[in-house]
Amino acid sequence: MRELIYEVEFLSDIVLPATSNTEGNIQNLDFIAGSNFLGMVAREYPEFQKRGISFDIFHSGKVRFGDAHILHDGKETYKMPLSYFFDKGKEEELYNHHLIEDFKVFDQLKQKRNGYITKDNEVIYIDYNYAQKSAYDKTNRKSLDGSMFGYSAMRKGLKWRFSIKIDYDMKPKDLQLLEETIVGQKRLGKSKSAQYGSVSIQKVERQRESIEDKKAQTIILYANSRLALVDEEGNPTYDLSYICKGVEVDYAKSQIKTSSFTPYNGAMQTKTYERACINKGSVIVLKSATKKQLADIQKGVGAYLAEGFGEILVNPSFLMARDGFSLIKEDKRINEEIKKIKSPLGKFLRQREDTKQDKLNILDEVDTFILDNKPLYKKIKPSQWGKIRSICTSGEEGFKEEIEKYISSGVKQWEEKQIKKLLEVSDNLEFIKLLSIQMPKQKDTKKEQEDGN
Repeated sequence: MRELIYEVEFLSDIVLPATSNTEGNIQNLDFIAGSNFLGMVAREYPEFQKRGISFDIFHSGKVRFGDAHILHDGKETYKMPLSYFFDKGKEEELYNHHLIEDFKVFDQLKQKRNGYITKDNEVIYIDYNYAQKSAYDKTNRKSLDGSMFGYSAMRKGLKWRFSIKIDYDMKPKDLQLLEETIVGQKRLGKSKSAQYGSVSIQKVERQRESIEDKKAQTIILYANSRLALVDEEGNPTYDLSYICKGVEVDYAKSQIKTSSFTPYNGAMQTKTYERACINKGSVIVLKSATKKQLADIQKGVGAYLAEGFGEILVNPSFLMARDGFSLIKEDKRINEEIKKIKSPLGKFLRQREDTKQDKLNILDEVDTFILDNKPLYKKIKPSQWGKIRSICTSGEEGFKEEIEKYISSGVKQWEEKQIKKLLEVSDNLEFIKLLSIQMPKQKDTKKEQEDGN
């Protein structure tokens, strides 16, 4: 399969919950699942269906949307391998569990689980911003009593990389439509109707880096994505022998972590079947495998390959160190001023300042939009802008669709140019909310000037 490489930049904070639950202690993903990119493309399903390629794109397995991993100084990163262990109290020196020959020299081994590493053993951790929110009471136009909730979001400005694998028999014009659909400013994650969810996706001309150690004497598999294995009957299983028929697994040296979740299908408005997963970062050691078996493994294992599941790296270089080694900590020069802040109050005030600055930047963009388009909207009444503002503060996910429905129908329909121009900027909730506040003020100011004359 050919591989197309894309990079994602967060234009706002992003919320990516690990489950579809809405209550309790909700865990967050530290990667972008391939299903998110599949969903972005699926929004144009009717267009692919019109061309007769919807089955090839979404159901045949000919197109696979990979997970996106965070970049560190432009380098690809990998989830912390579960085979990394350290002697209790000596966390700075790590060992590969599957290559330890004498366990008696250690007092107590502990597993290192969090973070990401580069192939050069640089380590980074993903920071989260926490914000407290309240549901909106449409009737009384205030916060809904007793409906507070919080979001932990990954920070604006982070950059990620993912790939889309495509069969070679796909026609160029169909491939072009796929690329045009995925590229540009998109919405991602939960609470897209709040200040979260804006990302930019661009294609990059580069190849995936090779990290395979071809001189390795053992066969070590690294789960670069979640694995959803199935048995002969198609039932989910954690049995590692189903990675590939005939392989012999060394369970004593393997280190895996499992989880399960029930995905929510937005188009069908329902949850789908529960999935049993072997988590990203798991390390599986094989006693034996043929070249053909390893080639089959590298093509992807298990189910849900189109959503980024099933990607395995064979003998990655960062799992080959037989002696103790250290990780290189994240470059402290990045955001040095912010990292100096230690107290919770200081971090809170810094976050408030960043949020205020973001709103000021959006307000500048709103002023520019008004200056360029004031004549186009001179006949739009303040009450109509008030309705748009009400839609923006309602907390509904489909606010853009509600705005389009309002201005395109009813007694006072907008002109086509007015509709088109407004919808171009309606992906950004904060922008459209501030615009609906500022635009009536422009009309009032003009009226006051006329009355004064």
